[in-house]
Order: sequence, then structure tokens, then C-alpha cells
Amino acid sequence: MGRCRSVLLVHLREEGSLMRFELYPHQQQAIDDLRAEIMRGYTRLILAMSTGSGKTVVASEIARSAAAKGKQVLFVVHLTELVSQAVDAFSRMGLSVGILRGDDTHFLTTDDVIVASIQTIRARSAPSWVELVLIDEAHVLHQAHKQLIAEWTTVPFIGLTATPFRSGLGQHFQRIVRGPSLDWLTTNGFLVPARCFAPAMDAVDEALSHVSTGNTPEGKDYKQSELGEAMNQRRLVGDIVSTWKAEGENRSTLCFAVDKAHSRSIVDDFNAAGITAAHIEDRTKRRERNKLIAAFKQGEIKILSSVTVLATGFDAPNASCLILARPTLSESLHIQQIGRGLRTFPDGGKTDCKVLDHAGNLLRHGPPASIELPAALDSRSERERAAKKRAKSERDPFISCSSCHFVFERGPEVCPHCGIDAPQPPRRTVISIDGALVEYGSGKTKRKASVDEIKRWYRGFLWICDERGYKRGAAFHYTREKFVGFSPPPDWRDLQPEPPADDVTRWMKARRIRYAKAKRRA
Repeated sequence: MGRCRSVLLVHLREEGSLMRFELYPHQQQAIDDLRAEIMRGYTRLILAMSTGSGKTVVASEIARSAAAKGKQVLFVVHLTELVSQAVDAFSRMGLSVGILRGDDTHFLTTDDVIVASIQTIRARSAPSWVELVLIDEAHVLHQAHKQLIAEWTTVPFIGLTATPFRSGLGQHFQRIVRGPSLDWLTTNGFLVPARCFAPAMDAVDEALSHVSTGNTPEGKDYKQSELGEAMNQRRLVGDIVSTWKAEGENRSTLCFAVDKAHSRSIVDDFNAAGITAAHIEDRTKRRERNKLIAAFKQGEIKILSSVTVLATGFDAPNASCLILARPTLSESLHIQQIGRGLRTFPDGGKTDCKVLDHAGNLLRHGPPASIELPAALDSRSERERAAKKRAKSERDPFISCSSCHFVFERGPEVCPHCGIDAPQPPRRTVISIDGALVEYGSGKTKRKASVDEIKRWYRGFLWICDERGYKRGAAFHYTREKFVGFSPPPDWRDLQPEPPADDVTRWMKARRIRYAKAKRRA
């Protein structure tokens, strides 16, 4: 890994009435690529800059360059609380900044940049004399964004995002300009490497088999209400607190939970174990939020947990451990969460970030080094993305070691982290008992069954799924739970359901009873 760097530590020098700061080569390349696209006649551009590549620095240089030519820039954020953060960032770069945010609105026509919330633009409209618009977090487009882009036909728009994966961006932007990948940024010292650990997916898969999906601002994802009930159970992936005590190395840690109740229960468990933890949410008052964040940065709070507040617009480089407790189908959300722990913090001795995945997201989407920015907008249609998900689940490209749970790409015969031979075999079935991850069926009692016998059970499970309105994928998990070590092949998806025999019905009833008892104990 290269020497740790900080893209926020830039050199400033006078250039007329403005300050000029030196860019790293990859930042200058991004600006040059933007200019080249504009010269080709494209005025609706996405600039994809991964976490740690210096998105704010690049945006400041774009604004400085425009101001030097007498042009004013409108910088649009999608959350009101991000206005102050953007104002501070531009001011540190030596730019004069105005504000367009509700009652707190004050700007001049001579300001280099006007930072505006999209909510205020929707209510009041934007100053029509600006000559360049920068949209922050452009993967989240409100209707007001789209209306502005459609109406201001003569004004160039540049959308800034670290996660340009959302389908539909191509309807509003013409081209994408890509910065370096997370892997490149890590290799060259702009980010710290991630050490990723995860339990096997099976227990999480079983819980998620009953959770519906729907459209969210980040794309298709699990329904929040159902996900909260499914995941707020310790038995699924073991005790989060116990795992952190064993693997977290007393690091400053950010935790991403499903909902507020889930986050609070995690925080309560940490505090009960004598580990200082706090919950932060969108309704937390600004003064209290700033107090909690300051305490976290100073090490007075060891665990800071939230639902979405910490995923975007939050910067605490001292965080060197992440707890992923919220399963997500969204690559964007996964990358946003992972990115919170990858920033360098050389003054604090930070050399890496430890990721403890209790949601299966690492196996679902991959570790940071495996994630690439798309080469074109909307390059993955919903059908392509669904096909990719199916293919990924079938070939399991990422696995976790059966001994230390280190996440790595399938291929090596030994775990790269602990060196144990024969890493986790394909599709192992795992459950958690009393908060500890153990292999189901690893005891002395084994049962053998013919393929026809297993098919009979599988058809019965399909019937039950249809009768109860479950997804048919649940039959796959029931079969793996009943017949340990056997995974129904893909062509079984075409089997027809059959009324379940008495033994199948009794097994399902016993399973529901076990599930209910475990839920009461949790």
C-alpha cells in the first residue's frame, strides 16, 4: 500500500482575488475529462468520484475556475443539514459562499458559489443568473432536480456521486466521467484497506426469504418494516456485541442498523456490556447530534449507531471499524456504508478498517476492492442487474472462511487471513445458537435421504409457500435446513408443488414453534 494521503490537505496559492489549490493527478484528470465532454457538446454530465478521491476538492476547483471567468455556480444538496457542511468545505478552499436554505438565506450576485437545498429550490425557485449547476449526491434525484434540469436548457449540469448505479440516471444525464476505483485509491494510499469478516449467508438468507422488496430512493431494496422484524433477532447471526468484543479490537465503530428500534436495541446491548454507545437519527436535534459526533471523534463514545444518518454526508475518519447490520440489495447503500470507514487518519494511527458484516452485504455485493464504477449510465438495466444477482448467488464468488469468517474471492485453497486449509465449502448451512455461530448438523447425528425423498419435501414446501403467500425461494431454504448439506439444484425451480404429507406439515409446525420461542427469548 502507498503512503497515506489526505485529499483535504491541499496546497493553496494566490491567484488574483482567489486562492488556487494544487490537485492530485487523478483529480486534474477528472476535470480535464469533464471539459473534454463539454467541448464535445455534452452539458448534462455525471462525475463519479469514489469515496476518498476528493469530490469536494474537485467541485471547489470547478467553482474556482468558473468564478475566475466571472461565472457563478449553484451547488445543490439533497438534505438541508448538508448545506452547512458544503459551505464550510467551500469556504476552506477560499471561495466566497452564499446560502439558499429556508429562512437562513443570504447570498450576493458576487458570491463564487451559492449552496442551496433542493427543498428550498422547490419552494422558492433558484437564482436564474447562475451559469453552472453542481448537484451533490446526484444518484438521489428529487422531482425538483429533474424539473430544474429540464427547464434550464442552456445551463450545464454536473452531477457528483460516488455511486452512479441507480437505473434512470441516463434519462437526465448524457455521459459519465469516472474517477479512480476504490481499489486504486487504496493501493495509492488515499484510503485504508478494508479487512472484511462475515458469517455464512445461510441464516440471513433464511430470515430474508420472508421479506418483501420494493422501490426506494436507492433503487430496489428490502421493505423496511419487514426487514426490521426479521433482523432484530440475535439468533440469526450471533450476538453483535460478542462479535465486536472478540473482533472489534476496541476500535471506534460505526454501526448501520435496519430501523430506529433495531439501532437502539444494539446500543442498549453495548451499554449493558460496559461499552459506551449512542444512537443518532434524523430527528436528533442539531446541537445534540454535534455533541454526539464530537464525543465519538474524541473517543468518549466507542460505538455510534444509526439507520441512514451516518451513510451519507458524514465524515469521521477516526472510525476504523464498521458493523453492517442492515441487509440491502442496493449497491449504492452498501458502498456508502463501507466508505464511512475507509478514510485515512494518520494522526490516529489508523492503518485499516475492520468490517464486521452481520447482514451478508459483503457476500452479496463484494468487498470494496471488488467494486468498479460503471462505464456508462444505465449500463445495468433491471433485468441485467437481476441476472447478475442470480448468477452471483449461484456461483458464490465471495465466501467467508469457516474458521475466522474472513471474506475473500473464491479460488485460494487456504484462507488468505488465517491460513486454515479448505475454506468454507460451497453453500454451507449455518445457524446461531446462544449467540455463537456454529455449523448446523455438525454433531454426531446424520441423516441420509434419497433424492426422491428430498424432492417430495421440496414439493411440499412449494405448496406451503403458495398457500401462505411466501416467496418460493423459501422452499429452497426450508429444504437446506431440513436436509443439511444438500442444496436443491437450479432446475428444481420448475418442479410443481404437491400437497404436503403429514411429516412435512409436522416439521413446519415444529419449526414455527421454535421460531416463536426464539423470538420471545430475543
